Amino acid sequence: MERHMLVYVVASYPTVRAGLATLVGALPGWSVAGQSAPDRLAGLASDTSGTALPTPPDVVLADLDDEIDTAIVDRWLGALHPTAGLVALSAEPQGRRNGRSGSAAILAELAHIAGDRGLAFGALRRDATPEEIAAALSAVAGGLITLDRHFATLLLQPSLSVAPTPERLAGPEEPLTARELEVLQLLAQGLPNKIIANRLHITEHTAKFHVSSILMKLGAASRTEAVTTAARRGLLML
Repeated sequence: MERHMLVYVVASYPTVRAGLATLVGALPGWSVAGQSAPDRLAGLASDTSGTALPTPPDVVLADLDDEIDTAIVDRWLGALHPTAGLVALSAEPQGRRNGRSGSAAILAELAHIAGDRGLAFGALRRDATPEEIAAALSAVAGGLITLDRHFATLLLQPSLSVAPTPERLAGPEEPLTARELEVLQLLAQGLPNKIIANRLHITEHTAKFHVSSILMKLGAASRTEAVTTAARRGLLML
């Protein structure tokens, strides 16, 4: 018997969670692994057992507002351990967050968080049709990136490709700091942020900050590209 694809639903309002769960449950070949409000998931993310579910979902389907803390979403993903990806439902870009559209900025940050975890990412407007949500779930489960056309132009702009910290706004020729060179050396060993943080006795959040700064300064779109570029520039001790 073919296994159903599992979806974990996240939304603040019970009616929204119920609606999304009903939609997923009606899709052939799909099942709901569970559902939670964001605040409950924050608790699960702090659970010392390291996992929120006996069987990890394939995809997390999350209805997010434009004030969500993306670091908390990263913790959700760490607790739920999705095997394929994240599909985010968000408001149409409006307002500003650190100089850019709030919703678009958050989705750009989430896309990088998903990428760092080896997950595919999808972004749809909150008023997406059931058919659009079904298509996004299928695409992300298959390892593909899927974007609503209203978000695509914004998210594909180079200025939105990384989070807006001062370091990331610097020019690509800015030299790496001594700490960033240490992080780069560990990146070259293929180590994840958590292990890098342990090795350097810093927090995981700080490690992620350094990795993002390294990517920006090297003009790299991924950790692998950053290592390759650094090696070509003679920045790595091989």
